[in-house]
Amino acid sequence: MERHSPRAVRRARRIARLAGALAGVLAAVFYGLFIIRSSPDTLGANRIAAESAFAVICAAGLAAGAFAGPLLTVDPFLWLEDALDTTPPGELIGGVIGLLVALVVAALVGALLGGIPNGGGTAISVVLAAALVYIGVRAGMRRRVDISAFANHLGRRNEMSTPAFAQGPPPQDGPPVVVDTSVLIDGRIVDVSRSGFIPGRLVIPEFVVEELQRVADAGDPVRRAKGRRGLSVLEELKESPDIVCEIVEASFPGTPEVDAKLVKLARLRQAAIMTNDYNLNRLAQVEGVRVLNLNDLANAVKPIVSTGETMRVTVVKEGKEPHQGVAYLEDGTMVVVENGRRHIDESVDVTVTSILQTPAGRMIFAAAPSTDDGRARPVRAVRPPRVVNR
Repeated sequence: MERHSPRAVRRARRIARLAGALAGVLAAVFYGLFIIRSSPDTLGANRIAAESAFAVICAAGLAAGAFAGPLLTVDPFLWLEDALDTTPPGELIGGVIGLLVALVVAALVGALLGGIPNGGGTAISVVLAAALVYIGVRAGMRRRVDISAFANHLGRRNEMSTPAFAQGPPPQDGPPVVVDTSVLIDGRIVDVSRSGFIPGRLVIPEFVVEELQRVADAGDPVRRAKGRRGLSVLEELKESPDIVCEIVEASFPGTPEVDAKLVKLARLRQAAIMTNDYNLNRLAQVEGVRVLNLNDLANAVKPIVSTGETMRVTVVKEGKEPHQGVAYLEDGTMVVVENGRRHIDESVDVTVTSILQTPAGRMIFAAAPSTDDGRARPVRAVRPPRVVNR
């Protein structure tokens, strides 16, 4: 979400340009008077030359101040604000720690060099402080993992003296996970998070929340229901004490697509993306971002069924072929039951005859008992129709 509208930024630039022009004119006036007084022989005796030089200096100060005003005020503020929004918290903490260490070292070195005469010690101290600050900030941002590990070590030592009832949710040591809109609409993320399969905290960008709100306000009743379900799942994630979830603001002005924003945010935070969207899945893989797909997880944890195994299913409807019935397992896998048409709305023990793996998922073929002794009638193979060339 963008913090400032283009109109507000333009207005701030105009104000900064006006303030810079006034400051430039004032500085030019003082500088021009100083030049005129310092050159009484050349400018003091020639009034026209003095006024011309004074006018040129004032004009130069006006132009320089108007040009430098936004560059010195508005642009650094916008850059800093965007950097704070997009920089991972670990890098910010590491940079601040490195800055503090560098300032302490620079102060100690400056005290040792203060005895150098003619201002040499001060000049060396300023240059050395600037170099140490840069090195400290960069080193702190690069070594953020070690700093975080050290902080976690101290936190674990403090846990020994902290009562159990005073502790919050368990710490998330793994990489963060950026959540997509499709996952919130799906809803399974709540149970998956509570089970502990997600290693890090959940990161939900503001633009994903805005997209959910647009879907919830859509005119189509189906889309509106999906959007409202996603918002309710988001509230459940935020209110659950066992789930570490944060909503972050991230602005990418040059990237209007939500999928591209998610990939950029994941790369900046060194996070994974959780999504059920095929296009986002492919885009993230191309960009080298790790993807967590709930559909892949659901397929991976489906129970393994072997040929000849017996299971109990409830036949819910007729099949396409004669005597066939259709049942479903708890995970949604379809079971085609031979001799199952007469067992509709009944629970029956069936024997697995074959398993077919398709791009859409698994399909299990089984046979129900067809005689009184409980033996299942063999499943006849359905021959494909012959094509007659005319």
